[in-house]
Amino acid sequence: MRVQQYELARPFPDSLIKQKPGKFAADYVDHGTIVQRLLEVVGPFDWEITSPITNTDGLIVGCVGTLHVEIDGVSVHISEVGDVEHPGQNSATNLKTASSDALKRAAMRVGVGLHLWVGKENYYLDRALKKDMDDFDPPSSPMPDRVADPDEF
Repeated sequence: MRVQQYELARPFPDSLIKQKPGKFAADYVDHGTIVQRLLEVVGPFDWEITSPITNTDGLIVGCVGTLHVEIDGVSVHISEVGDVEHPGQNSATNLKTASSDALKRAAMRVGVGLHLWVGKENYYLDRALKKDMDDFDPPSSPMPDRVADPDEF
């Protein structure tokens, strides 16, 4: 049963969805909201920046990061690239921005915020996972119908 996977795939409520301004307007959820969902569902996780990406001037403009997490008992490692849309002159700030972007992309690979990437009208993962859980028929418990009285032993 994929309970954690279902919980990761739940769409975010409209109150947490923001609209990116500009000519490439898109819905998004901020970094903190993504991290909260990960912590809420899977608990602690590990995030590793494996490769900063620099431009010809040596300024960091992106990175590769790897998310290490356990979901429904399965150890998962996902690497993703993050970039900086409007790089500043500070590599540290650029790395933070790129790392945030890469983490959001890696989290999307396990279902977090995926409904925003594919479009709400094309999103079905949460319903498919919920149906799997609804169809799950756990085996009958081997436990007795009543709790034993400790004085009986």
